[in-house]
Amino acid sequence: MKKKIIVLLGLAVALVVIILIFVSCKDSTTAEASAASTTVAETSAASTTVAETSAASTTVAEVSDGSCTDCHNSTTQIVSKEVQYSNSLHGSGNTFERNTAACAICHTSEGFTERIDAGTFEVAADIQNASPINCRTCHNIHETYTKADWSLATSDPVTLELTGDVYDKGNSNLCASCHQPRPGTDVPVAGGAAVEITSSRYGPHHGPQSSMLLGVGGYGEYKGSNVHYDAVDEGCISCHMTDTAVGKVAGGHTMNITYDSEGTPAEYLVGCIKCHEDITTLDRNGVQTEVVAMVEELRLLLLKQGLIDDTGAGIAGTFTSEQAGALWNYKTITEDRSKGVHNPGFAKFLLETGIAALKK
Repeated sequence: MKKKIIVLLGLAVALVVIILIFVSCKDSTTAEASAASTTVAETSAASTTVAETSAASTTVAEVSDGSCTDCHNSTTQIVSKEVQYSNSLHGSGNTFERNTAACAICHTSEGFTERIDAGTFEVAADIQNASPINCRTCHNIHETYTKADWSLATSDPVTLELTGDVYDKGNSNLCASCHQPRPGTDVPVAGGAAVEITSSRYGPHHGPQSSMLLGVGGYGEYKGSNVHYDAVDEGCISCHMTDTAVGKVAGGHTMNITYDSEGTPAEYLVGCIKCHEDITTLDRNGVQTEVVAMVEELRLLLLKQGLIDDTGAGIAGTFTSEQAGALWNYKTITEDRSKGVHNPGFAKFLLETGIAALKK
């Protein structure tokens, strides 16, 4: 009897063990199945995300002909331009504090952008927290995220505010939009009424390069040629922004032609050689030497007649139209800063006319 009881207890224990093993296996299978389902779900979700991303990428590719790596890559194409520009007069950032509405149109990035976008030669108000002229001033950057981001803010032909003449040299039109005489004062007319000069800055104000190239905006009637405007297809950038550069001192985005080479004045003539294969100096045929001498002759006459002070600044007063015209021409040449190179014929004409007017 006792043996039967022991056998029955053994069978019972074995049965319990079998039941426990079965339950355990079932739970494990359920957990694995659940985990597998979760993994499938996650994989499915991930696949959906990848598909959506791929679709989005395809959409971007369809509307863009460029990519981030066109600019952001292992080359130095941007770095070199930034370094060059940092050594340019534009990149120096020395004048952007002139943020009043009248000056900000060219001296600040915000003012320039506002007037170009509006198609005017003015801004609505003084520019607050102004910034200097920079990459974004001249270039459309990160606006379309295509290769159009390399484009210029404007390349439209420029109608000069002072004279109404049109400067049209492609990408150089961007330069001319600022490098033109300011319209604050009319150009004196020979035999005209007396002129009251009220500002030491009387004249075309700092940037008459475009009018110099066109041979307009001076005192006197010029009928000569404008060789560099007529012959140089792309205008300013052909000489001032050559594809090659001398480090950060000349060419490229420095926009410099003259520079200091280890203490020695030097000239970067790559842009000039395109037309003048034999050129060795900007003073070709003695043009600069002649113009500098004439500028000094006119300066002494203006100083003697009380139109300028020792620094070359204008003196307030009422003068004849001939005297005011002579001062206007003097300022045009000195503010152009090319010593006659931009337009040799026009430069000599302006100086000769001014000298003659003061010798009457």
